[in-house]
Amino acid sequence: MEILTVITKEVFETYVPAAKMPERNSSVYNRLQQQFVAAYTMMIRTLVSPQCEGELDTNERLRTLAVPLVCIDAFVRTCRSLDLVLTATGFGIVSTESTAPASKSRVDALVEQLSLQELDLVDQMIQELMTVGGWGLTEQAQMRVATLFYRPQQLKHMTTLKLTTDNWQLALGRATTASALLRNEISDEYMDELLGKLRTATMGNADIIVVQKCLAFMADFISMYDISGGIPNEVLLRQVVHQLECYRDSYPTYTGSTLYARRHAERYQNKREDSTFFFM
Repeated sequence: MEILTVITKEVFETYVPAAKMPERNSSVYNRLQQQFVAAYTMMIRTLVSPQCEGELDTNERLRTLAVPLVCIDAFVRTCRSLDLVLTATGFGIVSTESTAPASKSRVDALVEQLSLQELDLVDQMIQELMTVGGWGLTEQAQMRVATLFYRPQQLKHMTTLKLTTDNWQLALGRATTASALLRNEISDEYMDELLGKLRTATMGNADIIVVQKCLAFMADFISMYDISGGIPNEVLLRQVVHQLECYRDSYPTYTGSTLYARRHAERYQNKREDSTFFFM
């Protein structure tokens, strides 16, 4: 937990300006001491992984992302219970009975803003962790990159939904359904390979082409779900399969899959001398 030693009052207020207090007033910062520890522990348990925790001491890029992530996460998890009051310099803690806490709408807006910053920091950390040896094989990698649609920026730039924390959770659920539909078209074996390559930053050009087509389908599925009722866009699905079928030599895992074998199974041909004819 060496990283916690650098989170001073000044560092914390740099990343959470809304919590900035006068120099001698450390009320918010002091109340969050245990939350910094909890936020750091959660970051290791659900993102970095215990196996790669040491990277925070040697990887400067990860470290510079982890510090604001811990600060913001600690504040977001706690701020609703702090009786925050809006002051001229930001949000402070109510210190007298005559001072009313900030309105719920203002606190909600603050939490949403910080939560979106947190999503972005997590995304940046994932991109860096993908280059760390061994991280891509961890439970945390599988959890954070569960489908090809795993980045908030994908929601922002590829769908018609506005990037909010609620829409992000909604999109993740729809992405899981879309991924299952894709598995029926490209095979479990190849989807697992794509995700493995994605988590370890080892994807080749041929794979990237398929991923782009898969993401187009997933983004459409997420955007149109309320209108289509979850009916998949068959045109976009066919484009994915077309890529695999036209360039089979580039996709040996797909061509070696049980799905491919079923898709290309030779149908029985009736012969003139057969006593019984089969219609298939």
